[in-house]
Amino acid sequence: MANCPLLTLLFGLESKVDKALEEKLTNGGRVPLPVGMNLNKLVKADEIVGGIRKGDPMAVAEFKKHLGVRFGETLTTGDDFIFAFAQLTALQVDTQFAEADRTWSQAIDVETVSSFEAPKVYSIDYDSVTGFARPETEPGKPSNVAPIVPEGSPYPGFNFGFQEAASGAIHKSGGRFNLSFEKIVADPGVIVPQLPGLITEFLLDREEYDAWSGLLTFIDNAANHLAAATNLDGTTVPVDSPLNRASLAAALSQARLAEINGRKARVASYNVIVPLGQREVAEFYINNYQVTGAVDGSLTVQFPGYNPLSGIAGVVESEYFTGTQWALIPAKGAVRGNKKFYGLGRLLGHEGPEVRIQDVTGNYAGGGSVSPFEGSFETDSASMRGRIISGGLGWNPEYAIISDGDGV
Repeated sequence: MANCPLLTLLFGLESKVDKALEEKLTNGGRVPLPVGMNLNKLVKADEIVGGIRKGDPMAVAEFKKHLGVRFGETLTTGDDFIFAFAQLTALQVDTQFAEADRTWSQAIDVETVSSFEAPKVYSIDYDSVTGFARPETEPGKPSNVAPIVPEGSPYPGFNFGFQEAASGAIHKSGGRFNLSFEKIVADPGVIVPQLPGLITEFLLDREEYDAWSGLLTFIDNAANHLAAATNLDGTTVPVDSPLNRASLAAALSQARLAEINGRKARVASYNVIVPLGQREVAEFYINNYQVTGAVDGSLTVQFPGYNPLSGIAGVVESEYFTGTQWALIPAKGAVRGNKKFYGLGRLLGHEGPEVRIQDVTGNYAGGGSVSPFEGSFETDSASMRGRIISGGLGWNPEYAIISDGDGV
């Protein structure tokens, strides 16, 4: 009995170590362990895969052995190592996906939704008021302002209405990656280290496309295009003006005059979106002050009392904006109130990528299951599948201004 506290302590320590290791090998639960998979198998598989990355021939031989590859007259029947390998691949894809630099994330918010249906944003239906008539108590008060409740009077009642996403929805995207038995045997030292990166890049490209293509589809309509204007300093801007200081000032003015459900758009700051290679040009226009003239042969430099472009928080490049195209959109977190602009949607509980391995190989004659990477029954090929769930979600395009930049 005297040993019980020590055993309990040791068991508790082992449990804590296993828990920490499981946390690490599942990325905090984002990549759950397959049924029947234990941590020891994962650690052993990780050692083999790590050896392959370092070019260790013994690790390559061990890898082939676990996949059920012939060595002379010997044929192993395969084992569940391949499922540990698939788990490690999924873990690496998840890690690389989460840590990847994303240009779109500098300009576009992420919106987590609970289903594939169009998400709903609720708002107060001010026209549904019941109780005393507000115009009689406060003539001229806007309907969105809470009314005064006189002494002894009941509170007026309001209903909630909802506004569905005006554009877009989330969807699943991905691909199946086929590996022939011959490729697995011939090049494990080449394909194994590259596999996670290839799948990650494939899925990241889809995510970026969803973010930018969804934005362009959402805001590229006649009402959002830059209109002809005359700025306060007298400079004139044509419809769909090319990017310059005057057109940026006009776009800011147009964006701030936009109305959503009868109310002026309330945005603290904006970002300018330009094609690749145009960031420095845009920043030059935003930050450049010009000499205004000369008096009696002497150079006179005048600085305005304010910078008309101070409402622009930054410039973001996108490969999906082309030619002379550019846009002005709200900066992340800059929209006041619940009238949302646009975001990249992700499904709750499936925010990251998922990687699976196909298991349709059949059994060996005489019994014994065949490793998935031994190849399918029909074609001796194995498959891994990568998937993400995302999509552009838009609510109020009025916040944005877009220009083709052709001046017509």
